[in-house]
Amino acid sequence: MSKRNTALAIPEPRTVALRERDYPTIAPGYALVEVAIAPVCIEHQVYKEHRFEWHSDAEHQGHEGVGTVVETLPGSKFKEGDRVIMYQGNPCQECFVCRRQLSPTHCLSIPYEQLRDSQDPDTVLDALGGGTAINAPGGLMAIQNACGSASGGFGFEQYRISNDYMLQRIPDDLPFRYAALANCSLGCTYTALEETEINTGDWVVVAGVGFIGFGSIINAKYRGANVIVLGRNPFRMEMARRMGADHIINPDDEDWLEQVHALTGDLKGADLVIEASGYPYYQKRALQAVRRFGTMWMYGFLVGSEEPYPLRMLDDLHNRGVKLTGSHDVFLSHREGLVKMLGHPDVQAAADLLITHEYNMSQGAEAFEAALSKKAGKVYLYPQEDCPNPGQSETTARLAEQYGS
Repeated sequence: MSKRNTALAIPEPRTVALRERDYPTIAPGYALVEVAIAPVCIEHQVYKEHRFEWHSDAEHQGHEGVGTVVETLPGSKFKEGDRVIMYQGNPCQECFVCRRQLSPTHCLSIPYEQLRDSQDPDTVLDALGGGTAINAPGGLMAIQNACGSASGGFGFEQYRISNDYMLQRIPDDLPFRYAALANCSLGCTYTALEETEINTGDWVVVAGVGFIGFGSIINAKYRGANVIVLGRNPFRMEMARRMGADHIINPDDEDWLEQVHALTGDLKGADLVIEASGYPYYQKRALQAVRRFGTMWMYGFLVGSEEPYPLRMLDDLHNRGVKLTGSHDVFLSHREGLVKMLGHPDVQAAADLLITHEYNMSQGAEAFEAALSKKAGKVYLYPQEDCPNPGQSETTARLAEQYGS
């Protein structure tokens, strides 16, 4: 019997299914990886709302992962047995974004400038002059198309194809559970702090805390920064404290901004504010919490959200010299520093708190429900069905019971 590739699909809201597909085939420049861990990013929102980003659909989900190389072709930089991180996307490697080693998911092969709404697949059809949105250049389906493969382009699969350019070899002594945070948690937020040159004694505010916010806290403490968290969920605030947050402020307090100013002294605001929720409630407060000539970095977004960003150009930006920016993932030039950080004992101790739930891929519905519960950090799926202890961690269970919702 020929080998097959099992993948997870979300055919209907709050419904998951396992699909058996043909074993992947690869082309030169690509490697095949046996996926050890496939972390959950925003797929729990897809599971709930059944709204998709332009590069995915109901049958093709997941974009993070780590694993072991099982097949390469002559000329590859990798060999069978290499332990790797798989970053998302299929960049051109030739545009100025790629040449400068910036974020590959901002490669010019992706037609962002032509889109009215990158979460509405029909706008991608318009930009490409017709066709199927998921086949847009730079996306994960483009990997399967380049290899003429019937499977393997996406994260929630047992075997995944990756562009060599998007693989990173990891040390033998770095466990997969920590390396798996190199995408949408510790990875993407590493770039925000690296680009803004956050260092010992600087002030960082994290607004709206989930797995991205937790990653921001861990990155900031690794650099010796002072961390203020704006948040209200008791479970998450206790998690933030345990990860090293120095101050917790309830953004519902009438004097929340005065509290930020009192802590930051003459700066009257933070050097860097990371907005990690995507909700206008936190976006507005995040902008107010930035010091003059400080930076607000946005990671949060909501699938299907149509709420406008609460921005007043003169008062929020020009009068205060605030820099407003955001991105999807870790810059290619930052990968080496990121992996070094992932090996640090303090970072790994905090990561053990951040990783709250682990499941076999066949338990995908349980994983997504956990992620929706607001009593979760990063949730992992194990495509090989070898999860050591399925369910929530003991620490998560204790804190969830103690701190309620």
